Amino acid sequence: MEKYLLEYIKSTALTNPFYVYAFSFINAVLQILFPPYPGDTLTIFQGYLTSKGYLNIYFVTFSTLLGTYVSSLLLYFIGFKFSKSVFLNKFIEKYFNLRKIDKAEMWFEKYGSFAIIINKFLPGIGSLTFITAGLFQLPPISAFISIGIATIIHNTIIIMAGRLTGDNIILIKQTLKEYNKVIVIAVIIIFVVYSYVKLFYKNKYANSK
Repeated sequence: MEKYLLEYIKSTALTNPFYVYAFSFINAVLQILFPPYPGDTLTIFQGYLTSKGYLNIYFVTFSTLLGTYVSSLLLYFIGFKFSKSVFLNKFIEKYFNLRKIDKAEMWFEKYGSFAIIINKFLPGIGSLTFITAGLFQLPPISAFISIGIATIIHNTIIIMAGRLTGDNIILIKQTLKEYNKVIVIAVIIIFVVYSYVKLFYKNKYANSK
């Protein structure tokens, strides 16, 4: 299925690339609103097509970023407006791993808006993070900025990886698998450094009294 879809995207890019740019937006939206949807696989392939000149990298990047950002904000506002009653919704229950809500809440209690950037890269928590940010009534400005940063970092890495991967579906999946490992390690390192710096300044402030 994925192989045929990738071939279709490639052929469409050759005949009418603007359809692919529109699809980039839709693909990004589906990736956020339907977490099981393999949006990153298609995004990394589009990144490959930009390296071959079939697609314009700026149009692909912009449409992907826009789709991710808009749909992420939608989840944030849903959580913000409907609070915990949102989890009674059949759609949310079906497509989001609610068993990990406690883990997301833990991150927000400790790190506030910074948790959006961290959780975006943790498997199974990404989209749920935006809803949780709304549930915690995270200030809109902080949420907008954090979601924007997470969106830019994630999609830029995926598209750049696609420019190096090629059109091999097995290699694409392997790249995504390795990407997830690297991101988890990076998040752990950031978390450790952040905790150390926070503890250092907390102790320094306490000793200065």
